[in-house]
Amino acid sequence: MANPFGEKNIGPWEGQQVEHIPLDDLVLWTENPRDPLDGDYTNDDVIRRATDGRNDKQWQLSKLSKEMGDRFDLSELPTVCRIDDGPKYRVYDGNRRVILAMLRKAGLTTEGQQQLVPPDFPDPIPCNVCDEETALENVERKHRGNGSWKQYERDRFMFDYRGGPKTVLIRLEELIKAVTKWPALNMRYVEDDVFNKKHLEEMGLLPDEPDFGVPLELLEELVEAVADKLDNELNTRNARNDPASVLPGELMDRIREARHRRPAGEKADGRERELPSDNSEPPSQSHGGPGRDDVLRPDTSGTLPHTDASARRRRGRTRQVKPASIPVFGNPSGLRLQTGDVNNMYRTLEELWNMYARGGMRNAAAFVPIFRMGLRLLIDTAAMERCGGLDRYVGEYAGEAKKRLRQAANSADLVTFMRNQAVSPENLLRLLQNGAHAYTSTGNKEQALAMSILIGEMLSISHGRPFGGDGVSWDTRLWQPFTSKSP
Repeated sequence: MANPFGEKNIGPWEGQQVEHIPLDDLVLWTENPRDPLDGDYTNDDVIRRATDGRNDKQWQLSKLSKEMGDRFDLSELPTVCRIDDGPKYRVYDGNRRVILAMLRKAGLTTEGQQQLVPPDFPDPIPCNVCDEETALENVERKHRGNGSWKQYERDRFMFDYRGGPKTVLIRLEELIKAVTKWPALNMRYVEDDVFNKKHLEEMGLLPDEPDFGVPLELLEELVEAVADKLDNELNTRNARNDPASVLPGELMDRIREARHRRPAGEKADGRERELPSDNSEPPSQSHGGPGRDDVLRPDTSGTLPHTDASARRRRGRTRQVKPASIPVFGNPSGLRLQTGDVNNMYRTLEELWNMYARGGMRNAAAFVPIFRMGLRLLIDTAAMERCGGLDRYVGEYAGEAKKRLRQAANSADLVTFMRNQAVSPENLLRLLQNGAHAYTSTGNKEQALAMSILIGEMLSISHGRPFGGDGVSWDTRLWQPFTSKSP
């Protein structure tokens, strides 16, 4: 049969070719705009986050596993690049599919209303191997218009890697963590219709100023008011083309007054400070291309509810967090720890706290000091198993735990709650010692809950359930072993 395209056969694409690569040679992209990690992280760290229930909105691994069914989807091959001419390849596109393959190989599945086994997959996996520029072009083509990213992730990718502008969502995130605090803002119509230049001016802002020309506390109050209206007055069918009409007039008056009274040369928050400009190089580009260890950005969605907007209208007031909305040890799905004494004690403390929270204890007033003693015993046991001493264990794990909590999807609530209760890596040791020796002065429920959040993350690092045979501890959280035959 004659070749309909002429005598010359179609060969590999220019700069691209399909290769079968062993799963163990694939390196997940830590700078994936879906959920970037700031620092030097491994595949284990990326998968720990992807399987953490707090980050499910970004990754949706269970949903993807269900959509694939029993067989690994090869209709779109992972796009990878060789790392420094070595044996490893970085995955630029297809990270979720590769993670499912890694979980399948490890014998793990999802936990929930139904057990979802990651689909079977070939190992080695066929991949589209190309240079870095081609890989970024492929990512842009797939995600710029739609794909599985939201608007902020698209904006961030285009700015970091493709020379795109610093959009309103990026600026608001850098200034006041707007997308992190109010995930509903992370929509294309919000950026294009609600936050366009005309409407920002009508709200009293100066769109061309790096800080929008107003004090940051007023900017935060205005953005929060917009977020509160998105479900009703500012949805896609109502006043999104006239957002100023549904926002508090007195707020916009205060914004205009503050803007006009600000002395020339004074920054928006009343201090001299450097703010990012549209022409400045983003921090994530300061040391070269993808694969760097200094990636910008916190997580872009949260799950815990915010307090009512009307309760926080005074300037300078810290946003409150309702303790009832935060689960003990900080994870609604529970910790996934290695079998042993630490896990047994943790599970007991968790059950007791939940019973106390439901009002199921007759002498509830005495519970919190006892719980604080239990936290001290729990940490003592973990320390003996890992490094032999309480102070050494806190010094080794508390700082890293706080860093990971900041990167969690609901960081705005968890970290703020801990700070409001004066719980930090620096004073945790003292709080634990007080819990063991000062029964009458350790009855603060909120502080005990805040301590459990930091301790829960420490335990996830030091005693997370092992994954594979390399001795690495994983806090799998949403994943449990399955009994079906592994590939």
